[in-house]
Amino acid sequence: MKKIIHSLTIVMILDLLQITTSTNYNINKLKFNEVNIDSLFEKNKIEIYLLYFEILENNIQYPDIALAQAILESGYMTSQIFIENNNLFGMRFPERRETTAISENKGYSVYDCWTDSVKDYKLFQDFLFRNKEKTRDEYFDYLSRIYAEDGSYVFFVKKIIKNTEYIINDDNYIIFNQIKNSPHYLTYNKKICDFIKEKKIV
Repeated sequence: MKKIIHSLTIVMILDLLQITTSTNYNINKLKFNEVNIDSLFEKNKIEIYLLYFEILENNIQYPDIALAQAILESGYMTSQIFIENNNLFGMRFPERRETTAISENKGYSVYDCWTDSVKDYKLFQDFLFRNKEKTRDEYFDYLSRIYAEDGSYVFFVKKIIKNTEYIINDDNYIIFNQIKNSPHYLTYNKKICDFIKEKKIV
């Protein structure tokens, strides 16, 4: 039964990719803090799948935390920094570590594509963990004290993690590993950057 469900989910994802990469996408003008968090996860789930799979592809530690941060920092991909800079994580241009950023705008890193923002988050983690890896609790503590400018940051990250449990589970990790090398996924994967950029079209 699980194999059937996995197969149906793979077909659904690939079908959604085929549909969404060929159509315009109107930007949601509602700001993140003006919307009930629960309501954000009823719409445009394909974007979350694409983002989560990209996070898995880059072997990012604590992928559920990274996914929640991207949603929070980018206001579900509607923030000005995301739209102008392709910056999902609110990353500042680094001075001491390797980066995929190509320039700086308004104090934040600019990327060619949002996928480069995910790759840069991996570089950020590699630099952070270069001497010693952090436990999950230690990572949350770092995010609360140093990464974020808001004392309630981790509270919202954890709430988003709770609301994205439908994606952050073992079944979807299995699905990712099944589809990541498929010809169909590789074909549509090339269009992912353009797909997300269509959010800029109003």
